[in-house]
Amino acid sequence: MKTLITGGTGFVGSHVCRQQMAAGHAVRLLVRDIEKASAYYRRLGEGIPELVIGDVTDSASVKTALEDCDSVVHAAAGTPMQTGSTERLFRVNVDGVKHVVASALERSIDRIVCISSITAIFNSDGAKVTATAPLTQSSLPYGQSKVEAEVYLRALQAQGAPISIVYPGGVIGPDDPGFSDSFKALKHRMENGFRIFGDGGMQYIDVRDLAAFVCSLVQSGGSGRFLMPGVYCTWSELADIIETVSGCQLQRIPAQGWKLRLVGRMTDLLRHVRTIDSPISAETMRYATLWPNIANTGELPTRGLALRSANDTFADAIAWMVEVGHLDASQCPKLSVRD
Repeated sequence: MKTLITGGTGFVGSHVCRQQMAAGHAVRLLVRDIEKASAYYRRLGEGIPELVIGDVTDSASVKTALEDCDSVVHAAAGTPMQTGSTERLFRVNVDGVKHVVASALERSIDRIVCISSITAIFNSDGAKVTATAPLTQSSLPYGQSKVEAEVYLRALQAQGAPISIVYPGGVIGPDDPGFSDSFKALKHRMENGFRIFGDGGMQYIDVRDLAAFVCSLVQSGGSGRFLMPGVYCTWSELADIIETVSGCQLQRIPAQGWKLRLVGRMTDLLRHVRTIDSPISAETMRYATLWPNIANTGELPTRGLALRSANDTFADAIAWMVEVGHLDASQCPKLSVRD
């Protein structure tokens, strides 16, 4: 089996690629920079996938990349802090989905897995966040882009298209080719204080567990929607975990959700006139202060999979941050740099 992966130099896509190759499958990546992608996989020493140059926003390069592939994992996505403009955000998150999925269906590829986001079906009542939940309209660009892509995918699913949609929570773990938003937020909290939003919390999915589930969907094929929000922790519990695994002492700052959502909106306005190196945005503050405890898909045990503990995930994530220099080792006295 040959799988095309978009976003293969991103966090989720790279782990899907590594697990597919480890299982003996051929992998092709659609990348914008072949030298950068090749250098990353060469450093890992686990094999280099086939690399083709292109962009999900360019339909012609997507069609070329899909030649002789049996499956596709669409993991490429833009976030508010990584994408330069709202226009680019929609081109990646909406047009990119349409180009990849439409081209795959034209080639009769019957194993299509798309990485979406729980933001498309977000509700502060966790019981209402299910695989059959209606789409949630958002007033913010990222949420709007994910909903628009979902409208397209669900219409195809209703027509019988072989599309699986996966909805992860916050993704964390070791070995990120870049420095994803979850890591930026973690670094900011460890260095600038950890704001505790009352009884609220967040769910984090270990990138290795998410990749394993995606790979299982590639193998089985079919169509469906699968929630993978991960392990839920209150903010106080998460602060405890970070201190336990790293040995750091966090400054814990009581915070009110409505104030942080307001700060997020003000920060977004300032980004129009200057660069702000901060994980704070209107959307990140909305989810950070309103996130409920959402159930993971019941498919995990039937596929022989289980989620790692938050302790293991954050220990490995922070150890990786120290290893590559995102955190100073003195901040994490319980963690030694990995060999």
